[in-house]
Amino acid sequence: MAVTEFGRPIPGNSLTTHKPGDRPWERPPELASVEDALSMYMTMLANQDIIDDLMVALEAGVAIKPLVESLYMAHVMRGRHSLDVGLLVAPALMEFMAAVGDTYGVNYKFSNKDAKKEMENRERSRMSLLITSALDKAKDQGEEDEGTNILEDMAAYLESDMTREEAAEAGPMDEPMMENMPQEMTEEQQPPQMPEQTGLMARG
Repeated sequence: MAVTEFGRPIPGNSLTTHKPGDRPWERPPELASVEDALSMYMTMLANQDIIDDLMVALEAGVAIKPLVESLYMAHVMRGRHSLDVGLLVAPALMEFMAAVGDTYGVNYKFSNKDAKKEMENRERSRMSLLITSALDKAKDQGEEDEGTNILEDMAAYLESDMTREEAAEAGPMDEPMMENMPQEMTEEQQPPQMPEQTGLMARG
């Protein structure tokens, strides 16, 4: 049977197919306080069959945070408690799940997000934007030189997917490349001599 655009729900259909209060979450919640909701969850999680199934989910790779979110949102949908109560009991439920996971010896994780990686990605994006802006400014002023070439290399790295760990694991420089490198520096290539230190910075 062909599906046509006329067979789709009209906008606002979900607001008119039920009378106000027909759905459980549209009525006053059964449990109004955080204490009552937490007591309900602790009684539920005392059931060995329930906790065993939850530990199986953690062992399969489900993170604790989305697992707890699904748990309290299911009860919000059923009208057992409000969303704000669910948000308030969530930290206690997460700690409880972690404690049980430790008891079961489950290798769990709290979240699927890597906070360190997200921070590094934001920093790389910020640096890439600044370097690209500096390059554009240099090109507009006709000041392209070895410095801008280095900036272009840096920008290419920041826009790539290479991580610090991958760079650290990279092998040593190939022998042909080493053979092409100059063995001795000329006088012009030698780094400048640092003046002898005097006073407090001088060595005894």
